[in-house]
Amino acid sequence: MNAKTLEKPDDPAVPLPRIVVRPLRGRDGHLEQIRAALLTTAEGRQGGITLLESPAGSGKTRLLQESGTLAEALGYTVLDCSTTGAWRGDETPSTLLATGRAVTTRVPRPVRPTGPVQIQAQIDAGLRRGPVLVVVDDAQWADPVQLRTLCGLALKLVTVPVRWLLSMRTEDARSANGLLLRNLTTHRAQWLTPLAPLDDASVADLMGDLLGARPSDDVRALGESLGGSPQAVVELVRGLAEERCLRMGGDTVSLVAEPLASGFTSAVAADPGAHLPATFQRLMRDRLDRLAPGTQRLLQVAAVLGPSFLPRDLADMADERPVQLLGPLQESLAAGVLTSGPEEFAFHREAIWYAVLGTVPPLMRSLLHRQAANMILDRLGDGTAAAVHLVHCAHADDAQAIATIQAAAERLLPLAPQAASALALRGLDITRPAQPAYLALATTATAALVRSGTLHRAVEVAERVLAVHQRAGDAPSGPSPDCAYTDPRTWPLRAWLATALLLRGDASAVPRLLRNPAPQGPATTGAPGPDGPSPLLLRLTVLSHTDERAALAAADEVLRAEEDHQEDERAAARTIRATALWSRGRLDESLALLERTEVPPEAGGGIWQGNALWNRAWLLIKMRRLDEAAAAVDTIRRSIDTRSNGVLDPVQHALRAWMCFARGELADAEAHAAAGLTAAAEARMPLCEPHLRAVLVAVALRRGDLAEALERQAQWDRGEPWDPSAGPVDPEAPPRPWWALRCLLTAQVTAARRGAEQALEVLRDARLHVGPRRQLTVEDPTATAWCVRTALAAGDREFAVRMVECAEEIAAAAPGHPAVAAAADHGRALLDGNGALLSRAAEHYADPWGAASTTEDMGVLLGPEDRDGAIGAFNRAMARYDALGAKRDSARVRRRLRRLGVRRRHWNLVARPQTGWDSLTGAEEKVAHLVARGLTNRQVAGELFISPHTVSFHLRQIYRKLSIQSRVDLTRIVCAPVAQRDRAPFDGP
Repeated sequence: MNAKTLEKPDDPAVPLPRIVVRPLRGRDGHLEQIRAALLTTAEGRQGGITLLESPAGSGKTRLLQESGTLAEALGYTVLDCSTTGAWRGDETPSTLLATGRAVTTRVPRPVRPTGPVQIQAQIDAGLRRGPVLVVVDDAQWADPVQLRTLCGLALKLVTVPVRWLLSMRTEDARSANGLLLRNLTTHRAQWLTPLAPLDDASVADLMGDLLGARPSDDVRALGESLGGSPQAVVELVRGLAEERCLRMGGDTVSLVAEPLASGFTSAVAADPGAHLPATFQRLMRDRLDRLAPGTQRLLQVAAVLGPSFLPRDLADMADERPVQLLGPLQESLAAGVLTSGPEEFAFHREAIWYAVLGTVPPLMRSLLHRQAANMILDRLGDGTAAAVHLVHCAHADDAQAIATIQAAAERLLPLAPQAASALALRGLDITRPAQPAYLALATTATAALVRSGTLHRAVEVAERVLAVHQRAGDAPSGPSPDCAYTDPRTWPLRAWLATALLLRGDASAVPRLLRNPAPQGPATTGAPGPDGPSPLLLRLTVLSHTDERAALAAADEVLRAEEDHQEDERAAARTIRATALWSRGRLDESLALLERTEVPPEAGGGIWQGNALWNRAWLLIKMRRLDEAAAAVDTIRRSIDTRSNGVLDPVQHALRAWMCFARGELADAEAHAAAGLTAAAEARMPLCEPHLRAVLVAVALRRGDLAEALERQAQWDRGEPWDPSAGPVDPEAPPRPWWALRCLLTAQVTAARRGAEQALEVLRDARLHVGPRRQLTVEDPTATAWCVRTALAAGDREFAVRMVECAEEIAAAAPGHPAVAAAADHGRALLDGNGALLSRAAEHYADPWGAASTTEDMGVLLGPEDRDGAIGAFNRAMARYDALGAKRDSARVRRRLRRLGVRRRHWNLVARPQTGWDSLTGAEEKVAHLVARGLTNRQVAGELFISPHTVSFHLRQIYRKLSIQSRVDLTRIVCAPVAQRDRAPFDGP
């Protein structure tokens, strides 16, 4: 060995910042073999030799470092005789993006002898303490004479507990040193299997270790494109950090640039690899350079064909016989650049495809795309497949190519709107505004963007094209200041722009777009076609947002001459009329009108709001006919998936959220509501946001978390300011959207915060007018009983009587609906103290919370005269509330039981520290949070259904455990970011 290798460093170790130890990934099998060898040497008191041959960059040095650490843990003395000095700190600790802490590998502190004589001496010294491990990394670089000396020493010491661990690169296996190591095999040396490339899971874990956070799909895809080389992955992560290509978002690290294109979108993108980081491109070039030149050229041709390709297409493009492709394809498969399926080859990752395609000069790339398009058209006649290539080589004067692109985009629109939008937008880039195909491509692109849920992009594209048309001023009637909005040729584009604006909630901007539409064809059925929804359908939708009375009048006009209108127009009119009938308590007529509407197989997937199936599902949920509602929602879901209408995902999430809430499945309801809000935010489509936010408020109230309910209501108010007095006061007025739901939830939150009297102020319109009362009654089966209970608590018996009479009137007109009858019976039973009606209501409630509240009311009714019966009823109610997660309701029933002399344990014994936040009990933590929000002891007692004396006791315990003296100190601790919270406080209404 050379002197530098055997030299013992004189400088002390430089103190490093706080280190995060990076585990070894994907090498468990090798570590287990080395561990077994170390144990054999230590326990058998005999030496042995372990050899490893593996490619460069596969992690040999890292494995040997981990082996040295493992040996030290087993009591070994470790001697480093490596040529490269890999354990001297050559690997600079990197910084975790997520935490700012340093990250490095676990490196042992071996002894480094200064020569062969010193090696023998150090081994002898180590043997006096225990077994010894001698490590030689990168043996291919060692001086042959000195390596031979070490090998001789290893053979000489086979009878003592010395384990030798030597590694070398596969690329140097035939060197003199490689042959020398192979000769050790005759002396029972153990060869480890070569280190295989890391699998994708290990690559993701390694990237997460280096980043200190979870890599996003795009970041992970870059790492998984490097052939499983640990060294390349480490270089990639460092390079991305140095290029400032990464950003933190929550616990995920993603690329700063826009997400990498994928699928059809990437195939038609002008340059799908334009945003690839420079470090990744360099590493990929290095990887490709290790392939034969012929293989590289064949991969370039394959990349032009796309991320996947047929072998026949590749042979035709390369003008080669299949046998000539065999060698390059086998090399590409062995290198992990390509994968093989039953019928086609594919690049292992799209990022690899981007990188390979980027190595083709742009001019040659265009020529190859033209060759591919001609080949596909001549052999298959597949215009869609050819269009993918034509967008890369066509020009504005190539009318035939543009027509092929336009036709392909229109074919893709019904089933693959994302692909259609990508193709149409690329065609739009090629086409001149004066060409007829320009408006057609813009219309297809806008329609596809609407259907796929990219509303902001749809509006942007349509408005840009209309502005270009406006500047051109080439309407048939001649130039005019508003010709783009009156030219019949722009009608399909305007119709889809109007649809996008309506879905975004911007109905006020739509009337301008509805002027001078193109003539409509005969009445048809089904969803809007490429020309978009009809003018009448759009007008009905606009009026339903801006003028309910005018919408109802227009709907009635359509229904008087149904045969003259398209099916979607008839469906919208029936929906508007059915909604008005429902709000007036005419439930059977409303449902019957919706059921008259023809529901084709694709129903539920249309992008217009007058969808009969959606509205029927809403009404079935409100009537607690949940099995029928579930079937309708499943149909809607299938239709959305089949027609790829991603913009409608919030609709099905809102429906499922309310179904789960009605069944008492609060966690699922919350999950669907959150997913729906995420989908709505991504699409920028607030159509269902009120329903979704209402679910979150209702769930928080049901759980008794008043603080969360208030926060969620505040989020709702920020998005849609609301005045409780803005409800309908005219009994004959059409319903204002969301008024009843918003009013009911606001009243319930107010009752929890400020009491029944303040809640009645929110319900002022319902107290004074029959129209709002009907709307509240049909909004939720439990609304009647809640309003009656609240009115009686506030001393307003007149309102309670009116609510009951309203519910009974509705139930009498709709006798076939048990939930409606149960609501009327429950209200009457509370008003009159009728136990028989309570029992009947409990039997008919399909709402589990409504049934539990009926049982609780039965206990209240029995309490004064039948203590045992009341206790039994309260126990049943509490069990039902507990099963639903209704903590506040359970606490209220528990207080009622205490008044009857019955105490129910509702806590678990938990080991806690004596002081500090973690020492607080659950009850103390709830009190702490409420006090920190400024509540008095009496208010806290009312929130938690305990006495003010109990609150005072809890406060004394809190002050003692936290070593504080005042509420100010407690507020500071509760609000401090560093305070640990094991669970959310119970802030019951």
